[in-house]
Amino acid sequence: MTGPEGAKAGTSLTEDRPIGEEERSSLAAQVARLSVPGKVELASSGNREVRRILSRDASSMVARAVISSPKLSEDDVISYASSTLTHEDVLRFIAESRQWTANRQVVTALVQNPRTPAPAAIRFLKSYQTSELRVLSQNRSLSAAVRQEAKRLLAQRH
Repeated sequence: MTGPEGAKAGTSLTEDRPIGEEERSSLAAQVARLSVPGKVELASSGNREVRRILSRDASSMVARAVISSPKLSEDDVISYASSTLTHEDVLRFIAESRQWTANRQVVTALVQNPRTPAPAAIRFLKSYQTSELRVLSQNRSLSAAVRQEAKRLLAQRH
């Protein structure tokens, strides 16, 4: 069987099924050999693991194609939002989507992900409870801007 651009595919790039660690590294190698247009095409038809690999791609065009995939599920979005390897464009797109940010798990993952652009993370802080803001204000893995805004909101509430 051959995949996009004629790449030999011992592992299906489009079939959703559980895969082992060896297959995962094989998939990553196959995807890495593709050109940007090939990756964009694969982003819409690829399986969950392929989309996860592509969500970390350096190309913002590939990242946008992943987040626009018709196969995208809520679990995928939560996974992307919480991964520190996810491309910033994917995180920004999730943060701007009312559909995805209606889910509290997605919002929490975005705010706690240090790679989420600060303005996107700060936008959600007003919905946090005082105890949650206190924890965020002391979380050194977050950007200084997010911690500072959490501290400012805490001071307003007291």
